[in-house]
Amino acid sequence: MSYSYNSLGRQQEGAGGRLGSSSSQAGTLNRTQVERRPAQFISAKNRSGSTDRLNSSSSSLSGSRSNLSAQKQNATSAGNISVGSSPGRVRGGNPPQQPQHQQPPHQQAVSSPKSPNYSNVPSTNYVNRNGRDLRGSTSSTQSYGPRVEDSSRVVADAKFREFEKVRVDYLRRGKLYEDTMFLPADSSIYFSRQPPYDFEWLRAKDIAALYGYRPEFYSRGISRFDVRQGQLGDCWFVAAMACLSSPEYRNLFERVVYPDQSFQDGWYSGVFRFNFWHFGQWKQILIDDLLPTKRGQLIFVNSPQSNEFWPALMEKAYAKVYGSYEALKGGFLVDSLTDLTGGLAESYTLHGPEADLPGNIVNILFKALERQSIIGCNIINIAGAGEALRPNGLVEGHAYSVTDLRRIMHGQYPVTLIRVRNPHGDHKEWKGRWSEWSQEWQQISPSDREKLGLIKRDDGEFWMDFEDFKDNFDNVVICNLTPDSPVDFERKWHTVEHHGQWTKHFNAGGRPSCPAHWSNPQYFLKLEDTDEDDDNVCSAIIQLMQKDRRKIKQKGEKFLYIGFNVYQYERGYSVPLRREFFETHRAIATSGSYINIRQITKRLTLEPGEYVVVPSTWDADEEAGFYLRFFFEKGNVAEYFDEKPEVPDIPAPTPSPEWKEQEETFKNFFYRVSGEDMVVDAFELKEAIKEGLKKEPLHRDVSIDACKSFVSLMDVDGSGKLSFYEFQFLWHHLRSWKKTFYQFDINQSGFLNSRELRAAINGVGYKMSNRTLGRLIFRYADENGKISLDNFLATMARLMKTYNVYHDIQKDGEATLDLAQWLDNTLVF
Repeated sequence: MSYSYNSLGRQQEGAGGRLGSSSSQAGTLNRTQVERRPAQFISAKNRSGSTDRLNSSSSSLSGSRSNLSAQKQNATSAGNISVGSSPGRVRGGNPPQQPQHQQPPHQQAVSSPKSPNYSNVPSTNYVNRNGRDLRGSTSSTQSYGPRVEDSSRVVADAKFREFEKVRVDYLRRGKLYEDTMFLPADSSIYFSRQPPYDFEWLRAKDIAALYGYRPEFYSRGISRFDVRQGQLGDCWFVAAMACLSSPEYRNLFERVVYPDQSFQDGWYSGVFRFNFWHFGQWKQILIDDLLPTKRGQLIFVNSPQSNEFWPALMEKAYAKVYGSYEALKGGFLVDSLTDLTGGLAESYTLHGPEADLPGNIVNILFKALERQSIIGCNIINIAGAGEALRPNGLVEGHAYSVTDLRRIMHGQYPVTLIRVRNPHGDHKEWKGRWSEWSQEWQQISPSDREKLGLIKRDDGEFWMDFEDFKDNFDNVVICNLTPDSPVDFERKWHTVEHHGQWTKHFNAGGRPSCPAHWSNPQYFLKLEDTDEDDDNVCSAIIQLMQKDRRKIKQKGEKFLYIGFNVYQYERGYSVPLRREFFETHRAIATSGSYINIRQITKRLTLEPGEYVVVPSTWDADEEAGFYLRFFFEKGNVAEYFDEKPEVPDIPAPTPSPEWKEQEETFKNFFYRVSGEDMVVDAFELKEAIKEGLKKEPLHRDVSIDACKSFVSLMDVDGSGKLSFYEFQFLWHHLRSWKKTFYQFDINQSGFLNSRELRAAINGVGYKMSNRTLGRLIFRYADENGKISLDNFLATMARLMKTYNVYHDIQKDGEATLDLAQWLDNTLVF
């Protein structure tokens, strides 16, 4: 299997620039160097309780080749490969006291509704500093234990029942399943062009029959050699398929490819199922076994055994996830490994201008092996495609895996050795220092060699001096497994995940040099020195992914340039951090250059403290969903940084001296606009506003819809009209809100932009989360994200009503509504 790599273009802005369309993952901020103190045969395998991972006094020497499978050691991977181009219940906070609120006269106590979710602002999962969910979202802090296992089992059982319902139904009816979502049509193959020839979609049984065989899901077991790439540039996915099919990762493989599937009579009904990780969730994908062929031969991924079909079916299921086969063209191994394991993959470049190998890479690899991470490495074929054997026994254009790491004493000097495996398992092995027949091993006793797992045989596995490893290999990929992975290992990562959204005119603020950078989603990070090292810094791996961009390639959408910046948080600043903070503070760490790929992963080592992580796109007002994930060696805090809603204490508008003098005039004004019935409806209110506020001219008249909102929100008895006192109460607030509007209309445009809206609302005294603010913007802003005066007035009237309703009905921070109350209030709101 050969791999190709693309070079990068770079534009710089401060600490992080902008990269071209294909790239290795971002580099590493290094503050920790592994101290090379003498130690005897220190192994990365089967270790626990040591303070320094590389320099413990433990003498555990297990990890020989003969028990690789039993220990579930790591095997095959590759470098960063790029190919081709119940309503009725509302919960709130627990205020320490009951503040005073302004309400219309004779306001009746009703209960508060819970608004529907109109927003596309970040829907986040987080925990607070005390490990408690503050804002009602589902925490995704993961810890390995019975609760996680039980939850996974419930989900797995539900998926199995879903699949079995389909399979048994078709089996009982004597029909074969046909997928109505991923049709056997050209549109499922190409989205950008017409196919070069006519495809024939055949059942697996019909393909096998052409060769005189019966179809099999597996033929003679599972092997990485079952996977052969076809006429599609998805080597990045094929390599990950091959990796998981190695014996060491059988548990990971069987989570993706369910093992109880076959073409046997009495079971087969044309439907198969696969499982892929998709932005924080495992999704079951059902497909039929109609496969695209040309002259009876499979066009895309296939097996050398012509009657074996798990590879082709797995590729089809993955293509269904992203909409078409063509959507799989071009990608990175880190992406496919993530989708097949749910792990967090990071990649390092060892040579060239893009080199980013951290100084503490030995320590990183050691800890990764302890956590059963998948570690791969590769050598680029400089001459072009294909593989080429070097005189030293290594193969260019080929992927290897790292299976162990040791530090030994060679004479009076410590040497770090790394064990590498050629997945072909043949005689093509390293011939340099510390190779199996080298003189260096003659100075190591046979018993110690046996403890190290050195068995002289041509199985493709060999040891190297780590310095030689760095000189010869070009890329290293580490796929860190999540705590819920079906792999037995003691040391586990602690993870926190968040789902978010960049929304145009609201929180898509762009890179740090963009004026609206402050409006991007923000995440609070609290680190404590809980690492397993003899240092005073904390490790964190941060992964930022843009969601579903590959799936919408057929719509012309491309990956956006994404990245994140880390700021040192200072107490005293309001949250989320406002513009003034970013005007005086610079990022202390970044993800590196902004890159237009699906995910960016960065390993950081930071001093204990509080930080703010700000993910963003390169340009402002670019819309996309994103997924942000944090990996810690020990538990730390990573929560969505947002303003906590509070019930405000807003005094009644104080009438001005002029108003006192003009009160009689105002009464006459009311009698005139109200008519003989002495109440004001929405249409009369519209004329009253137009006349009464003309001294402060509007850029356009207040709409009748806004006036209807004012009346319905201020009307107490449900008459649909305002009495004098209700009218007076509303009028005072309208004047006050209008003054606020012009105060925060900085450029005097007659509109508030969506980013000025928070400041204006805060200026009145209300505090709300980004999620709630996003709903208001969705409801009241125009297509350019601008809020007119009448919409701002309607917003403030609605806010006041909502907060007053909650204040009246709540008890100890909780409000309960019956159905009549729910309908009464939500229909108004």
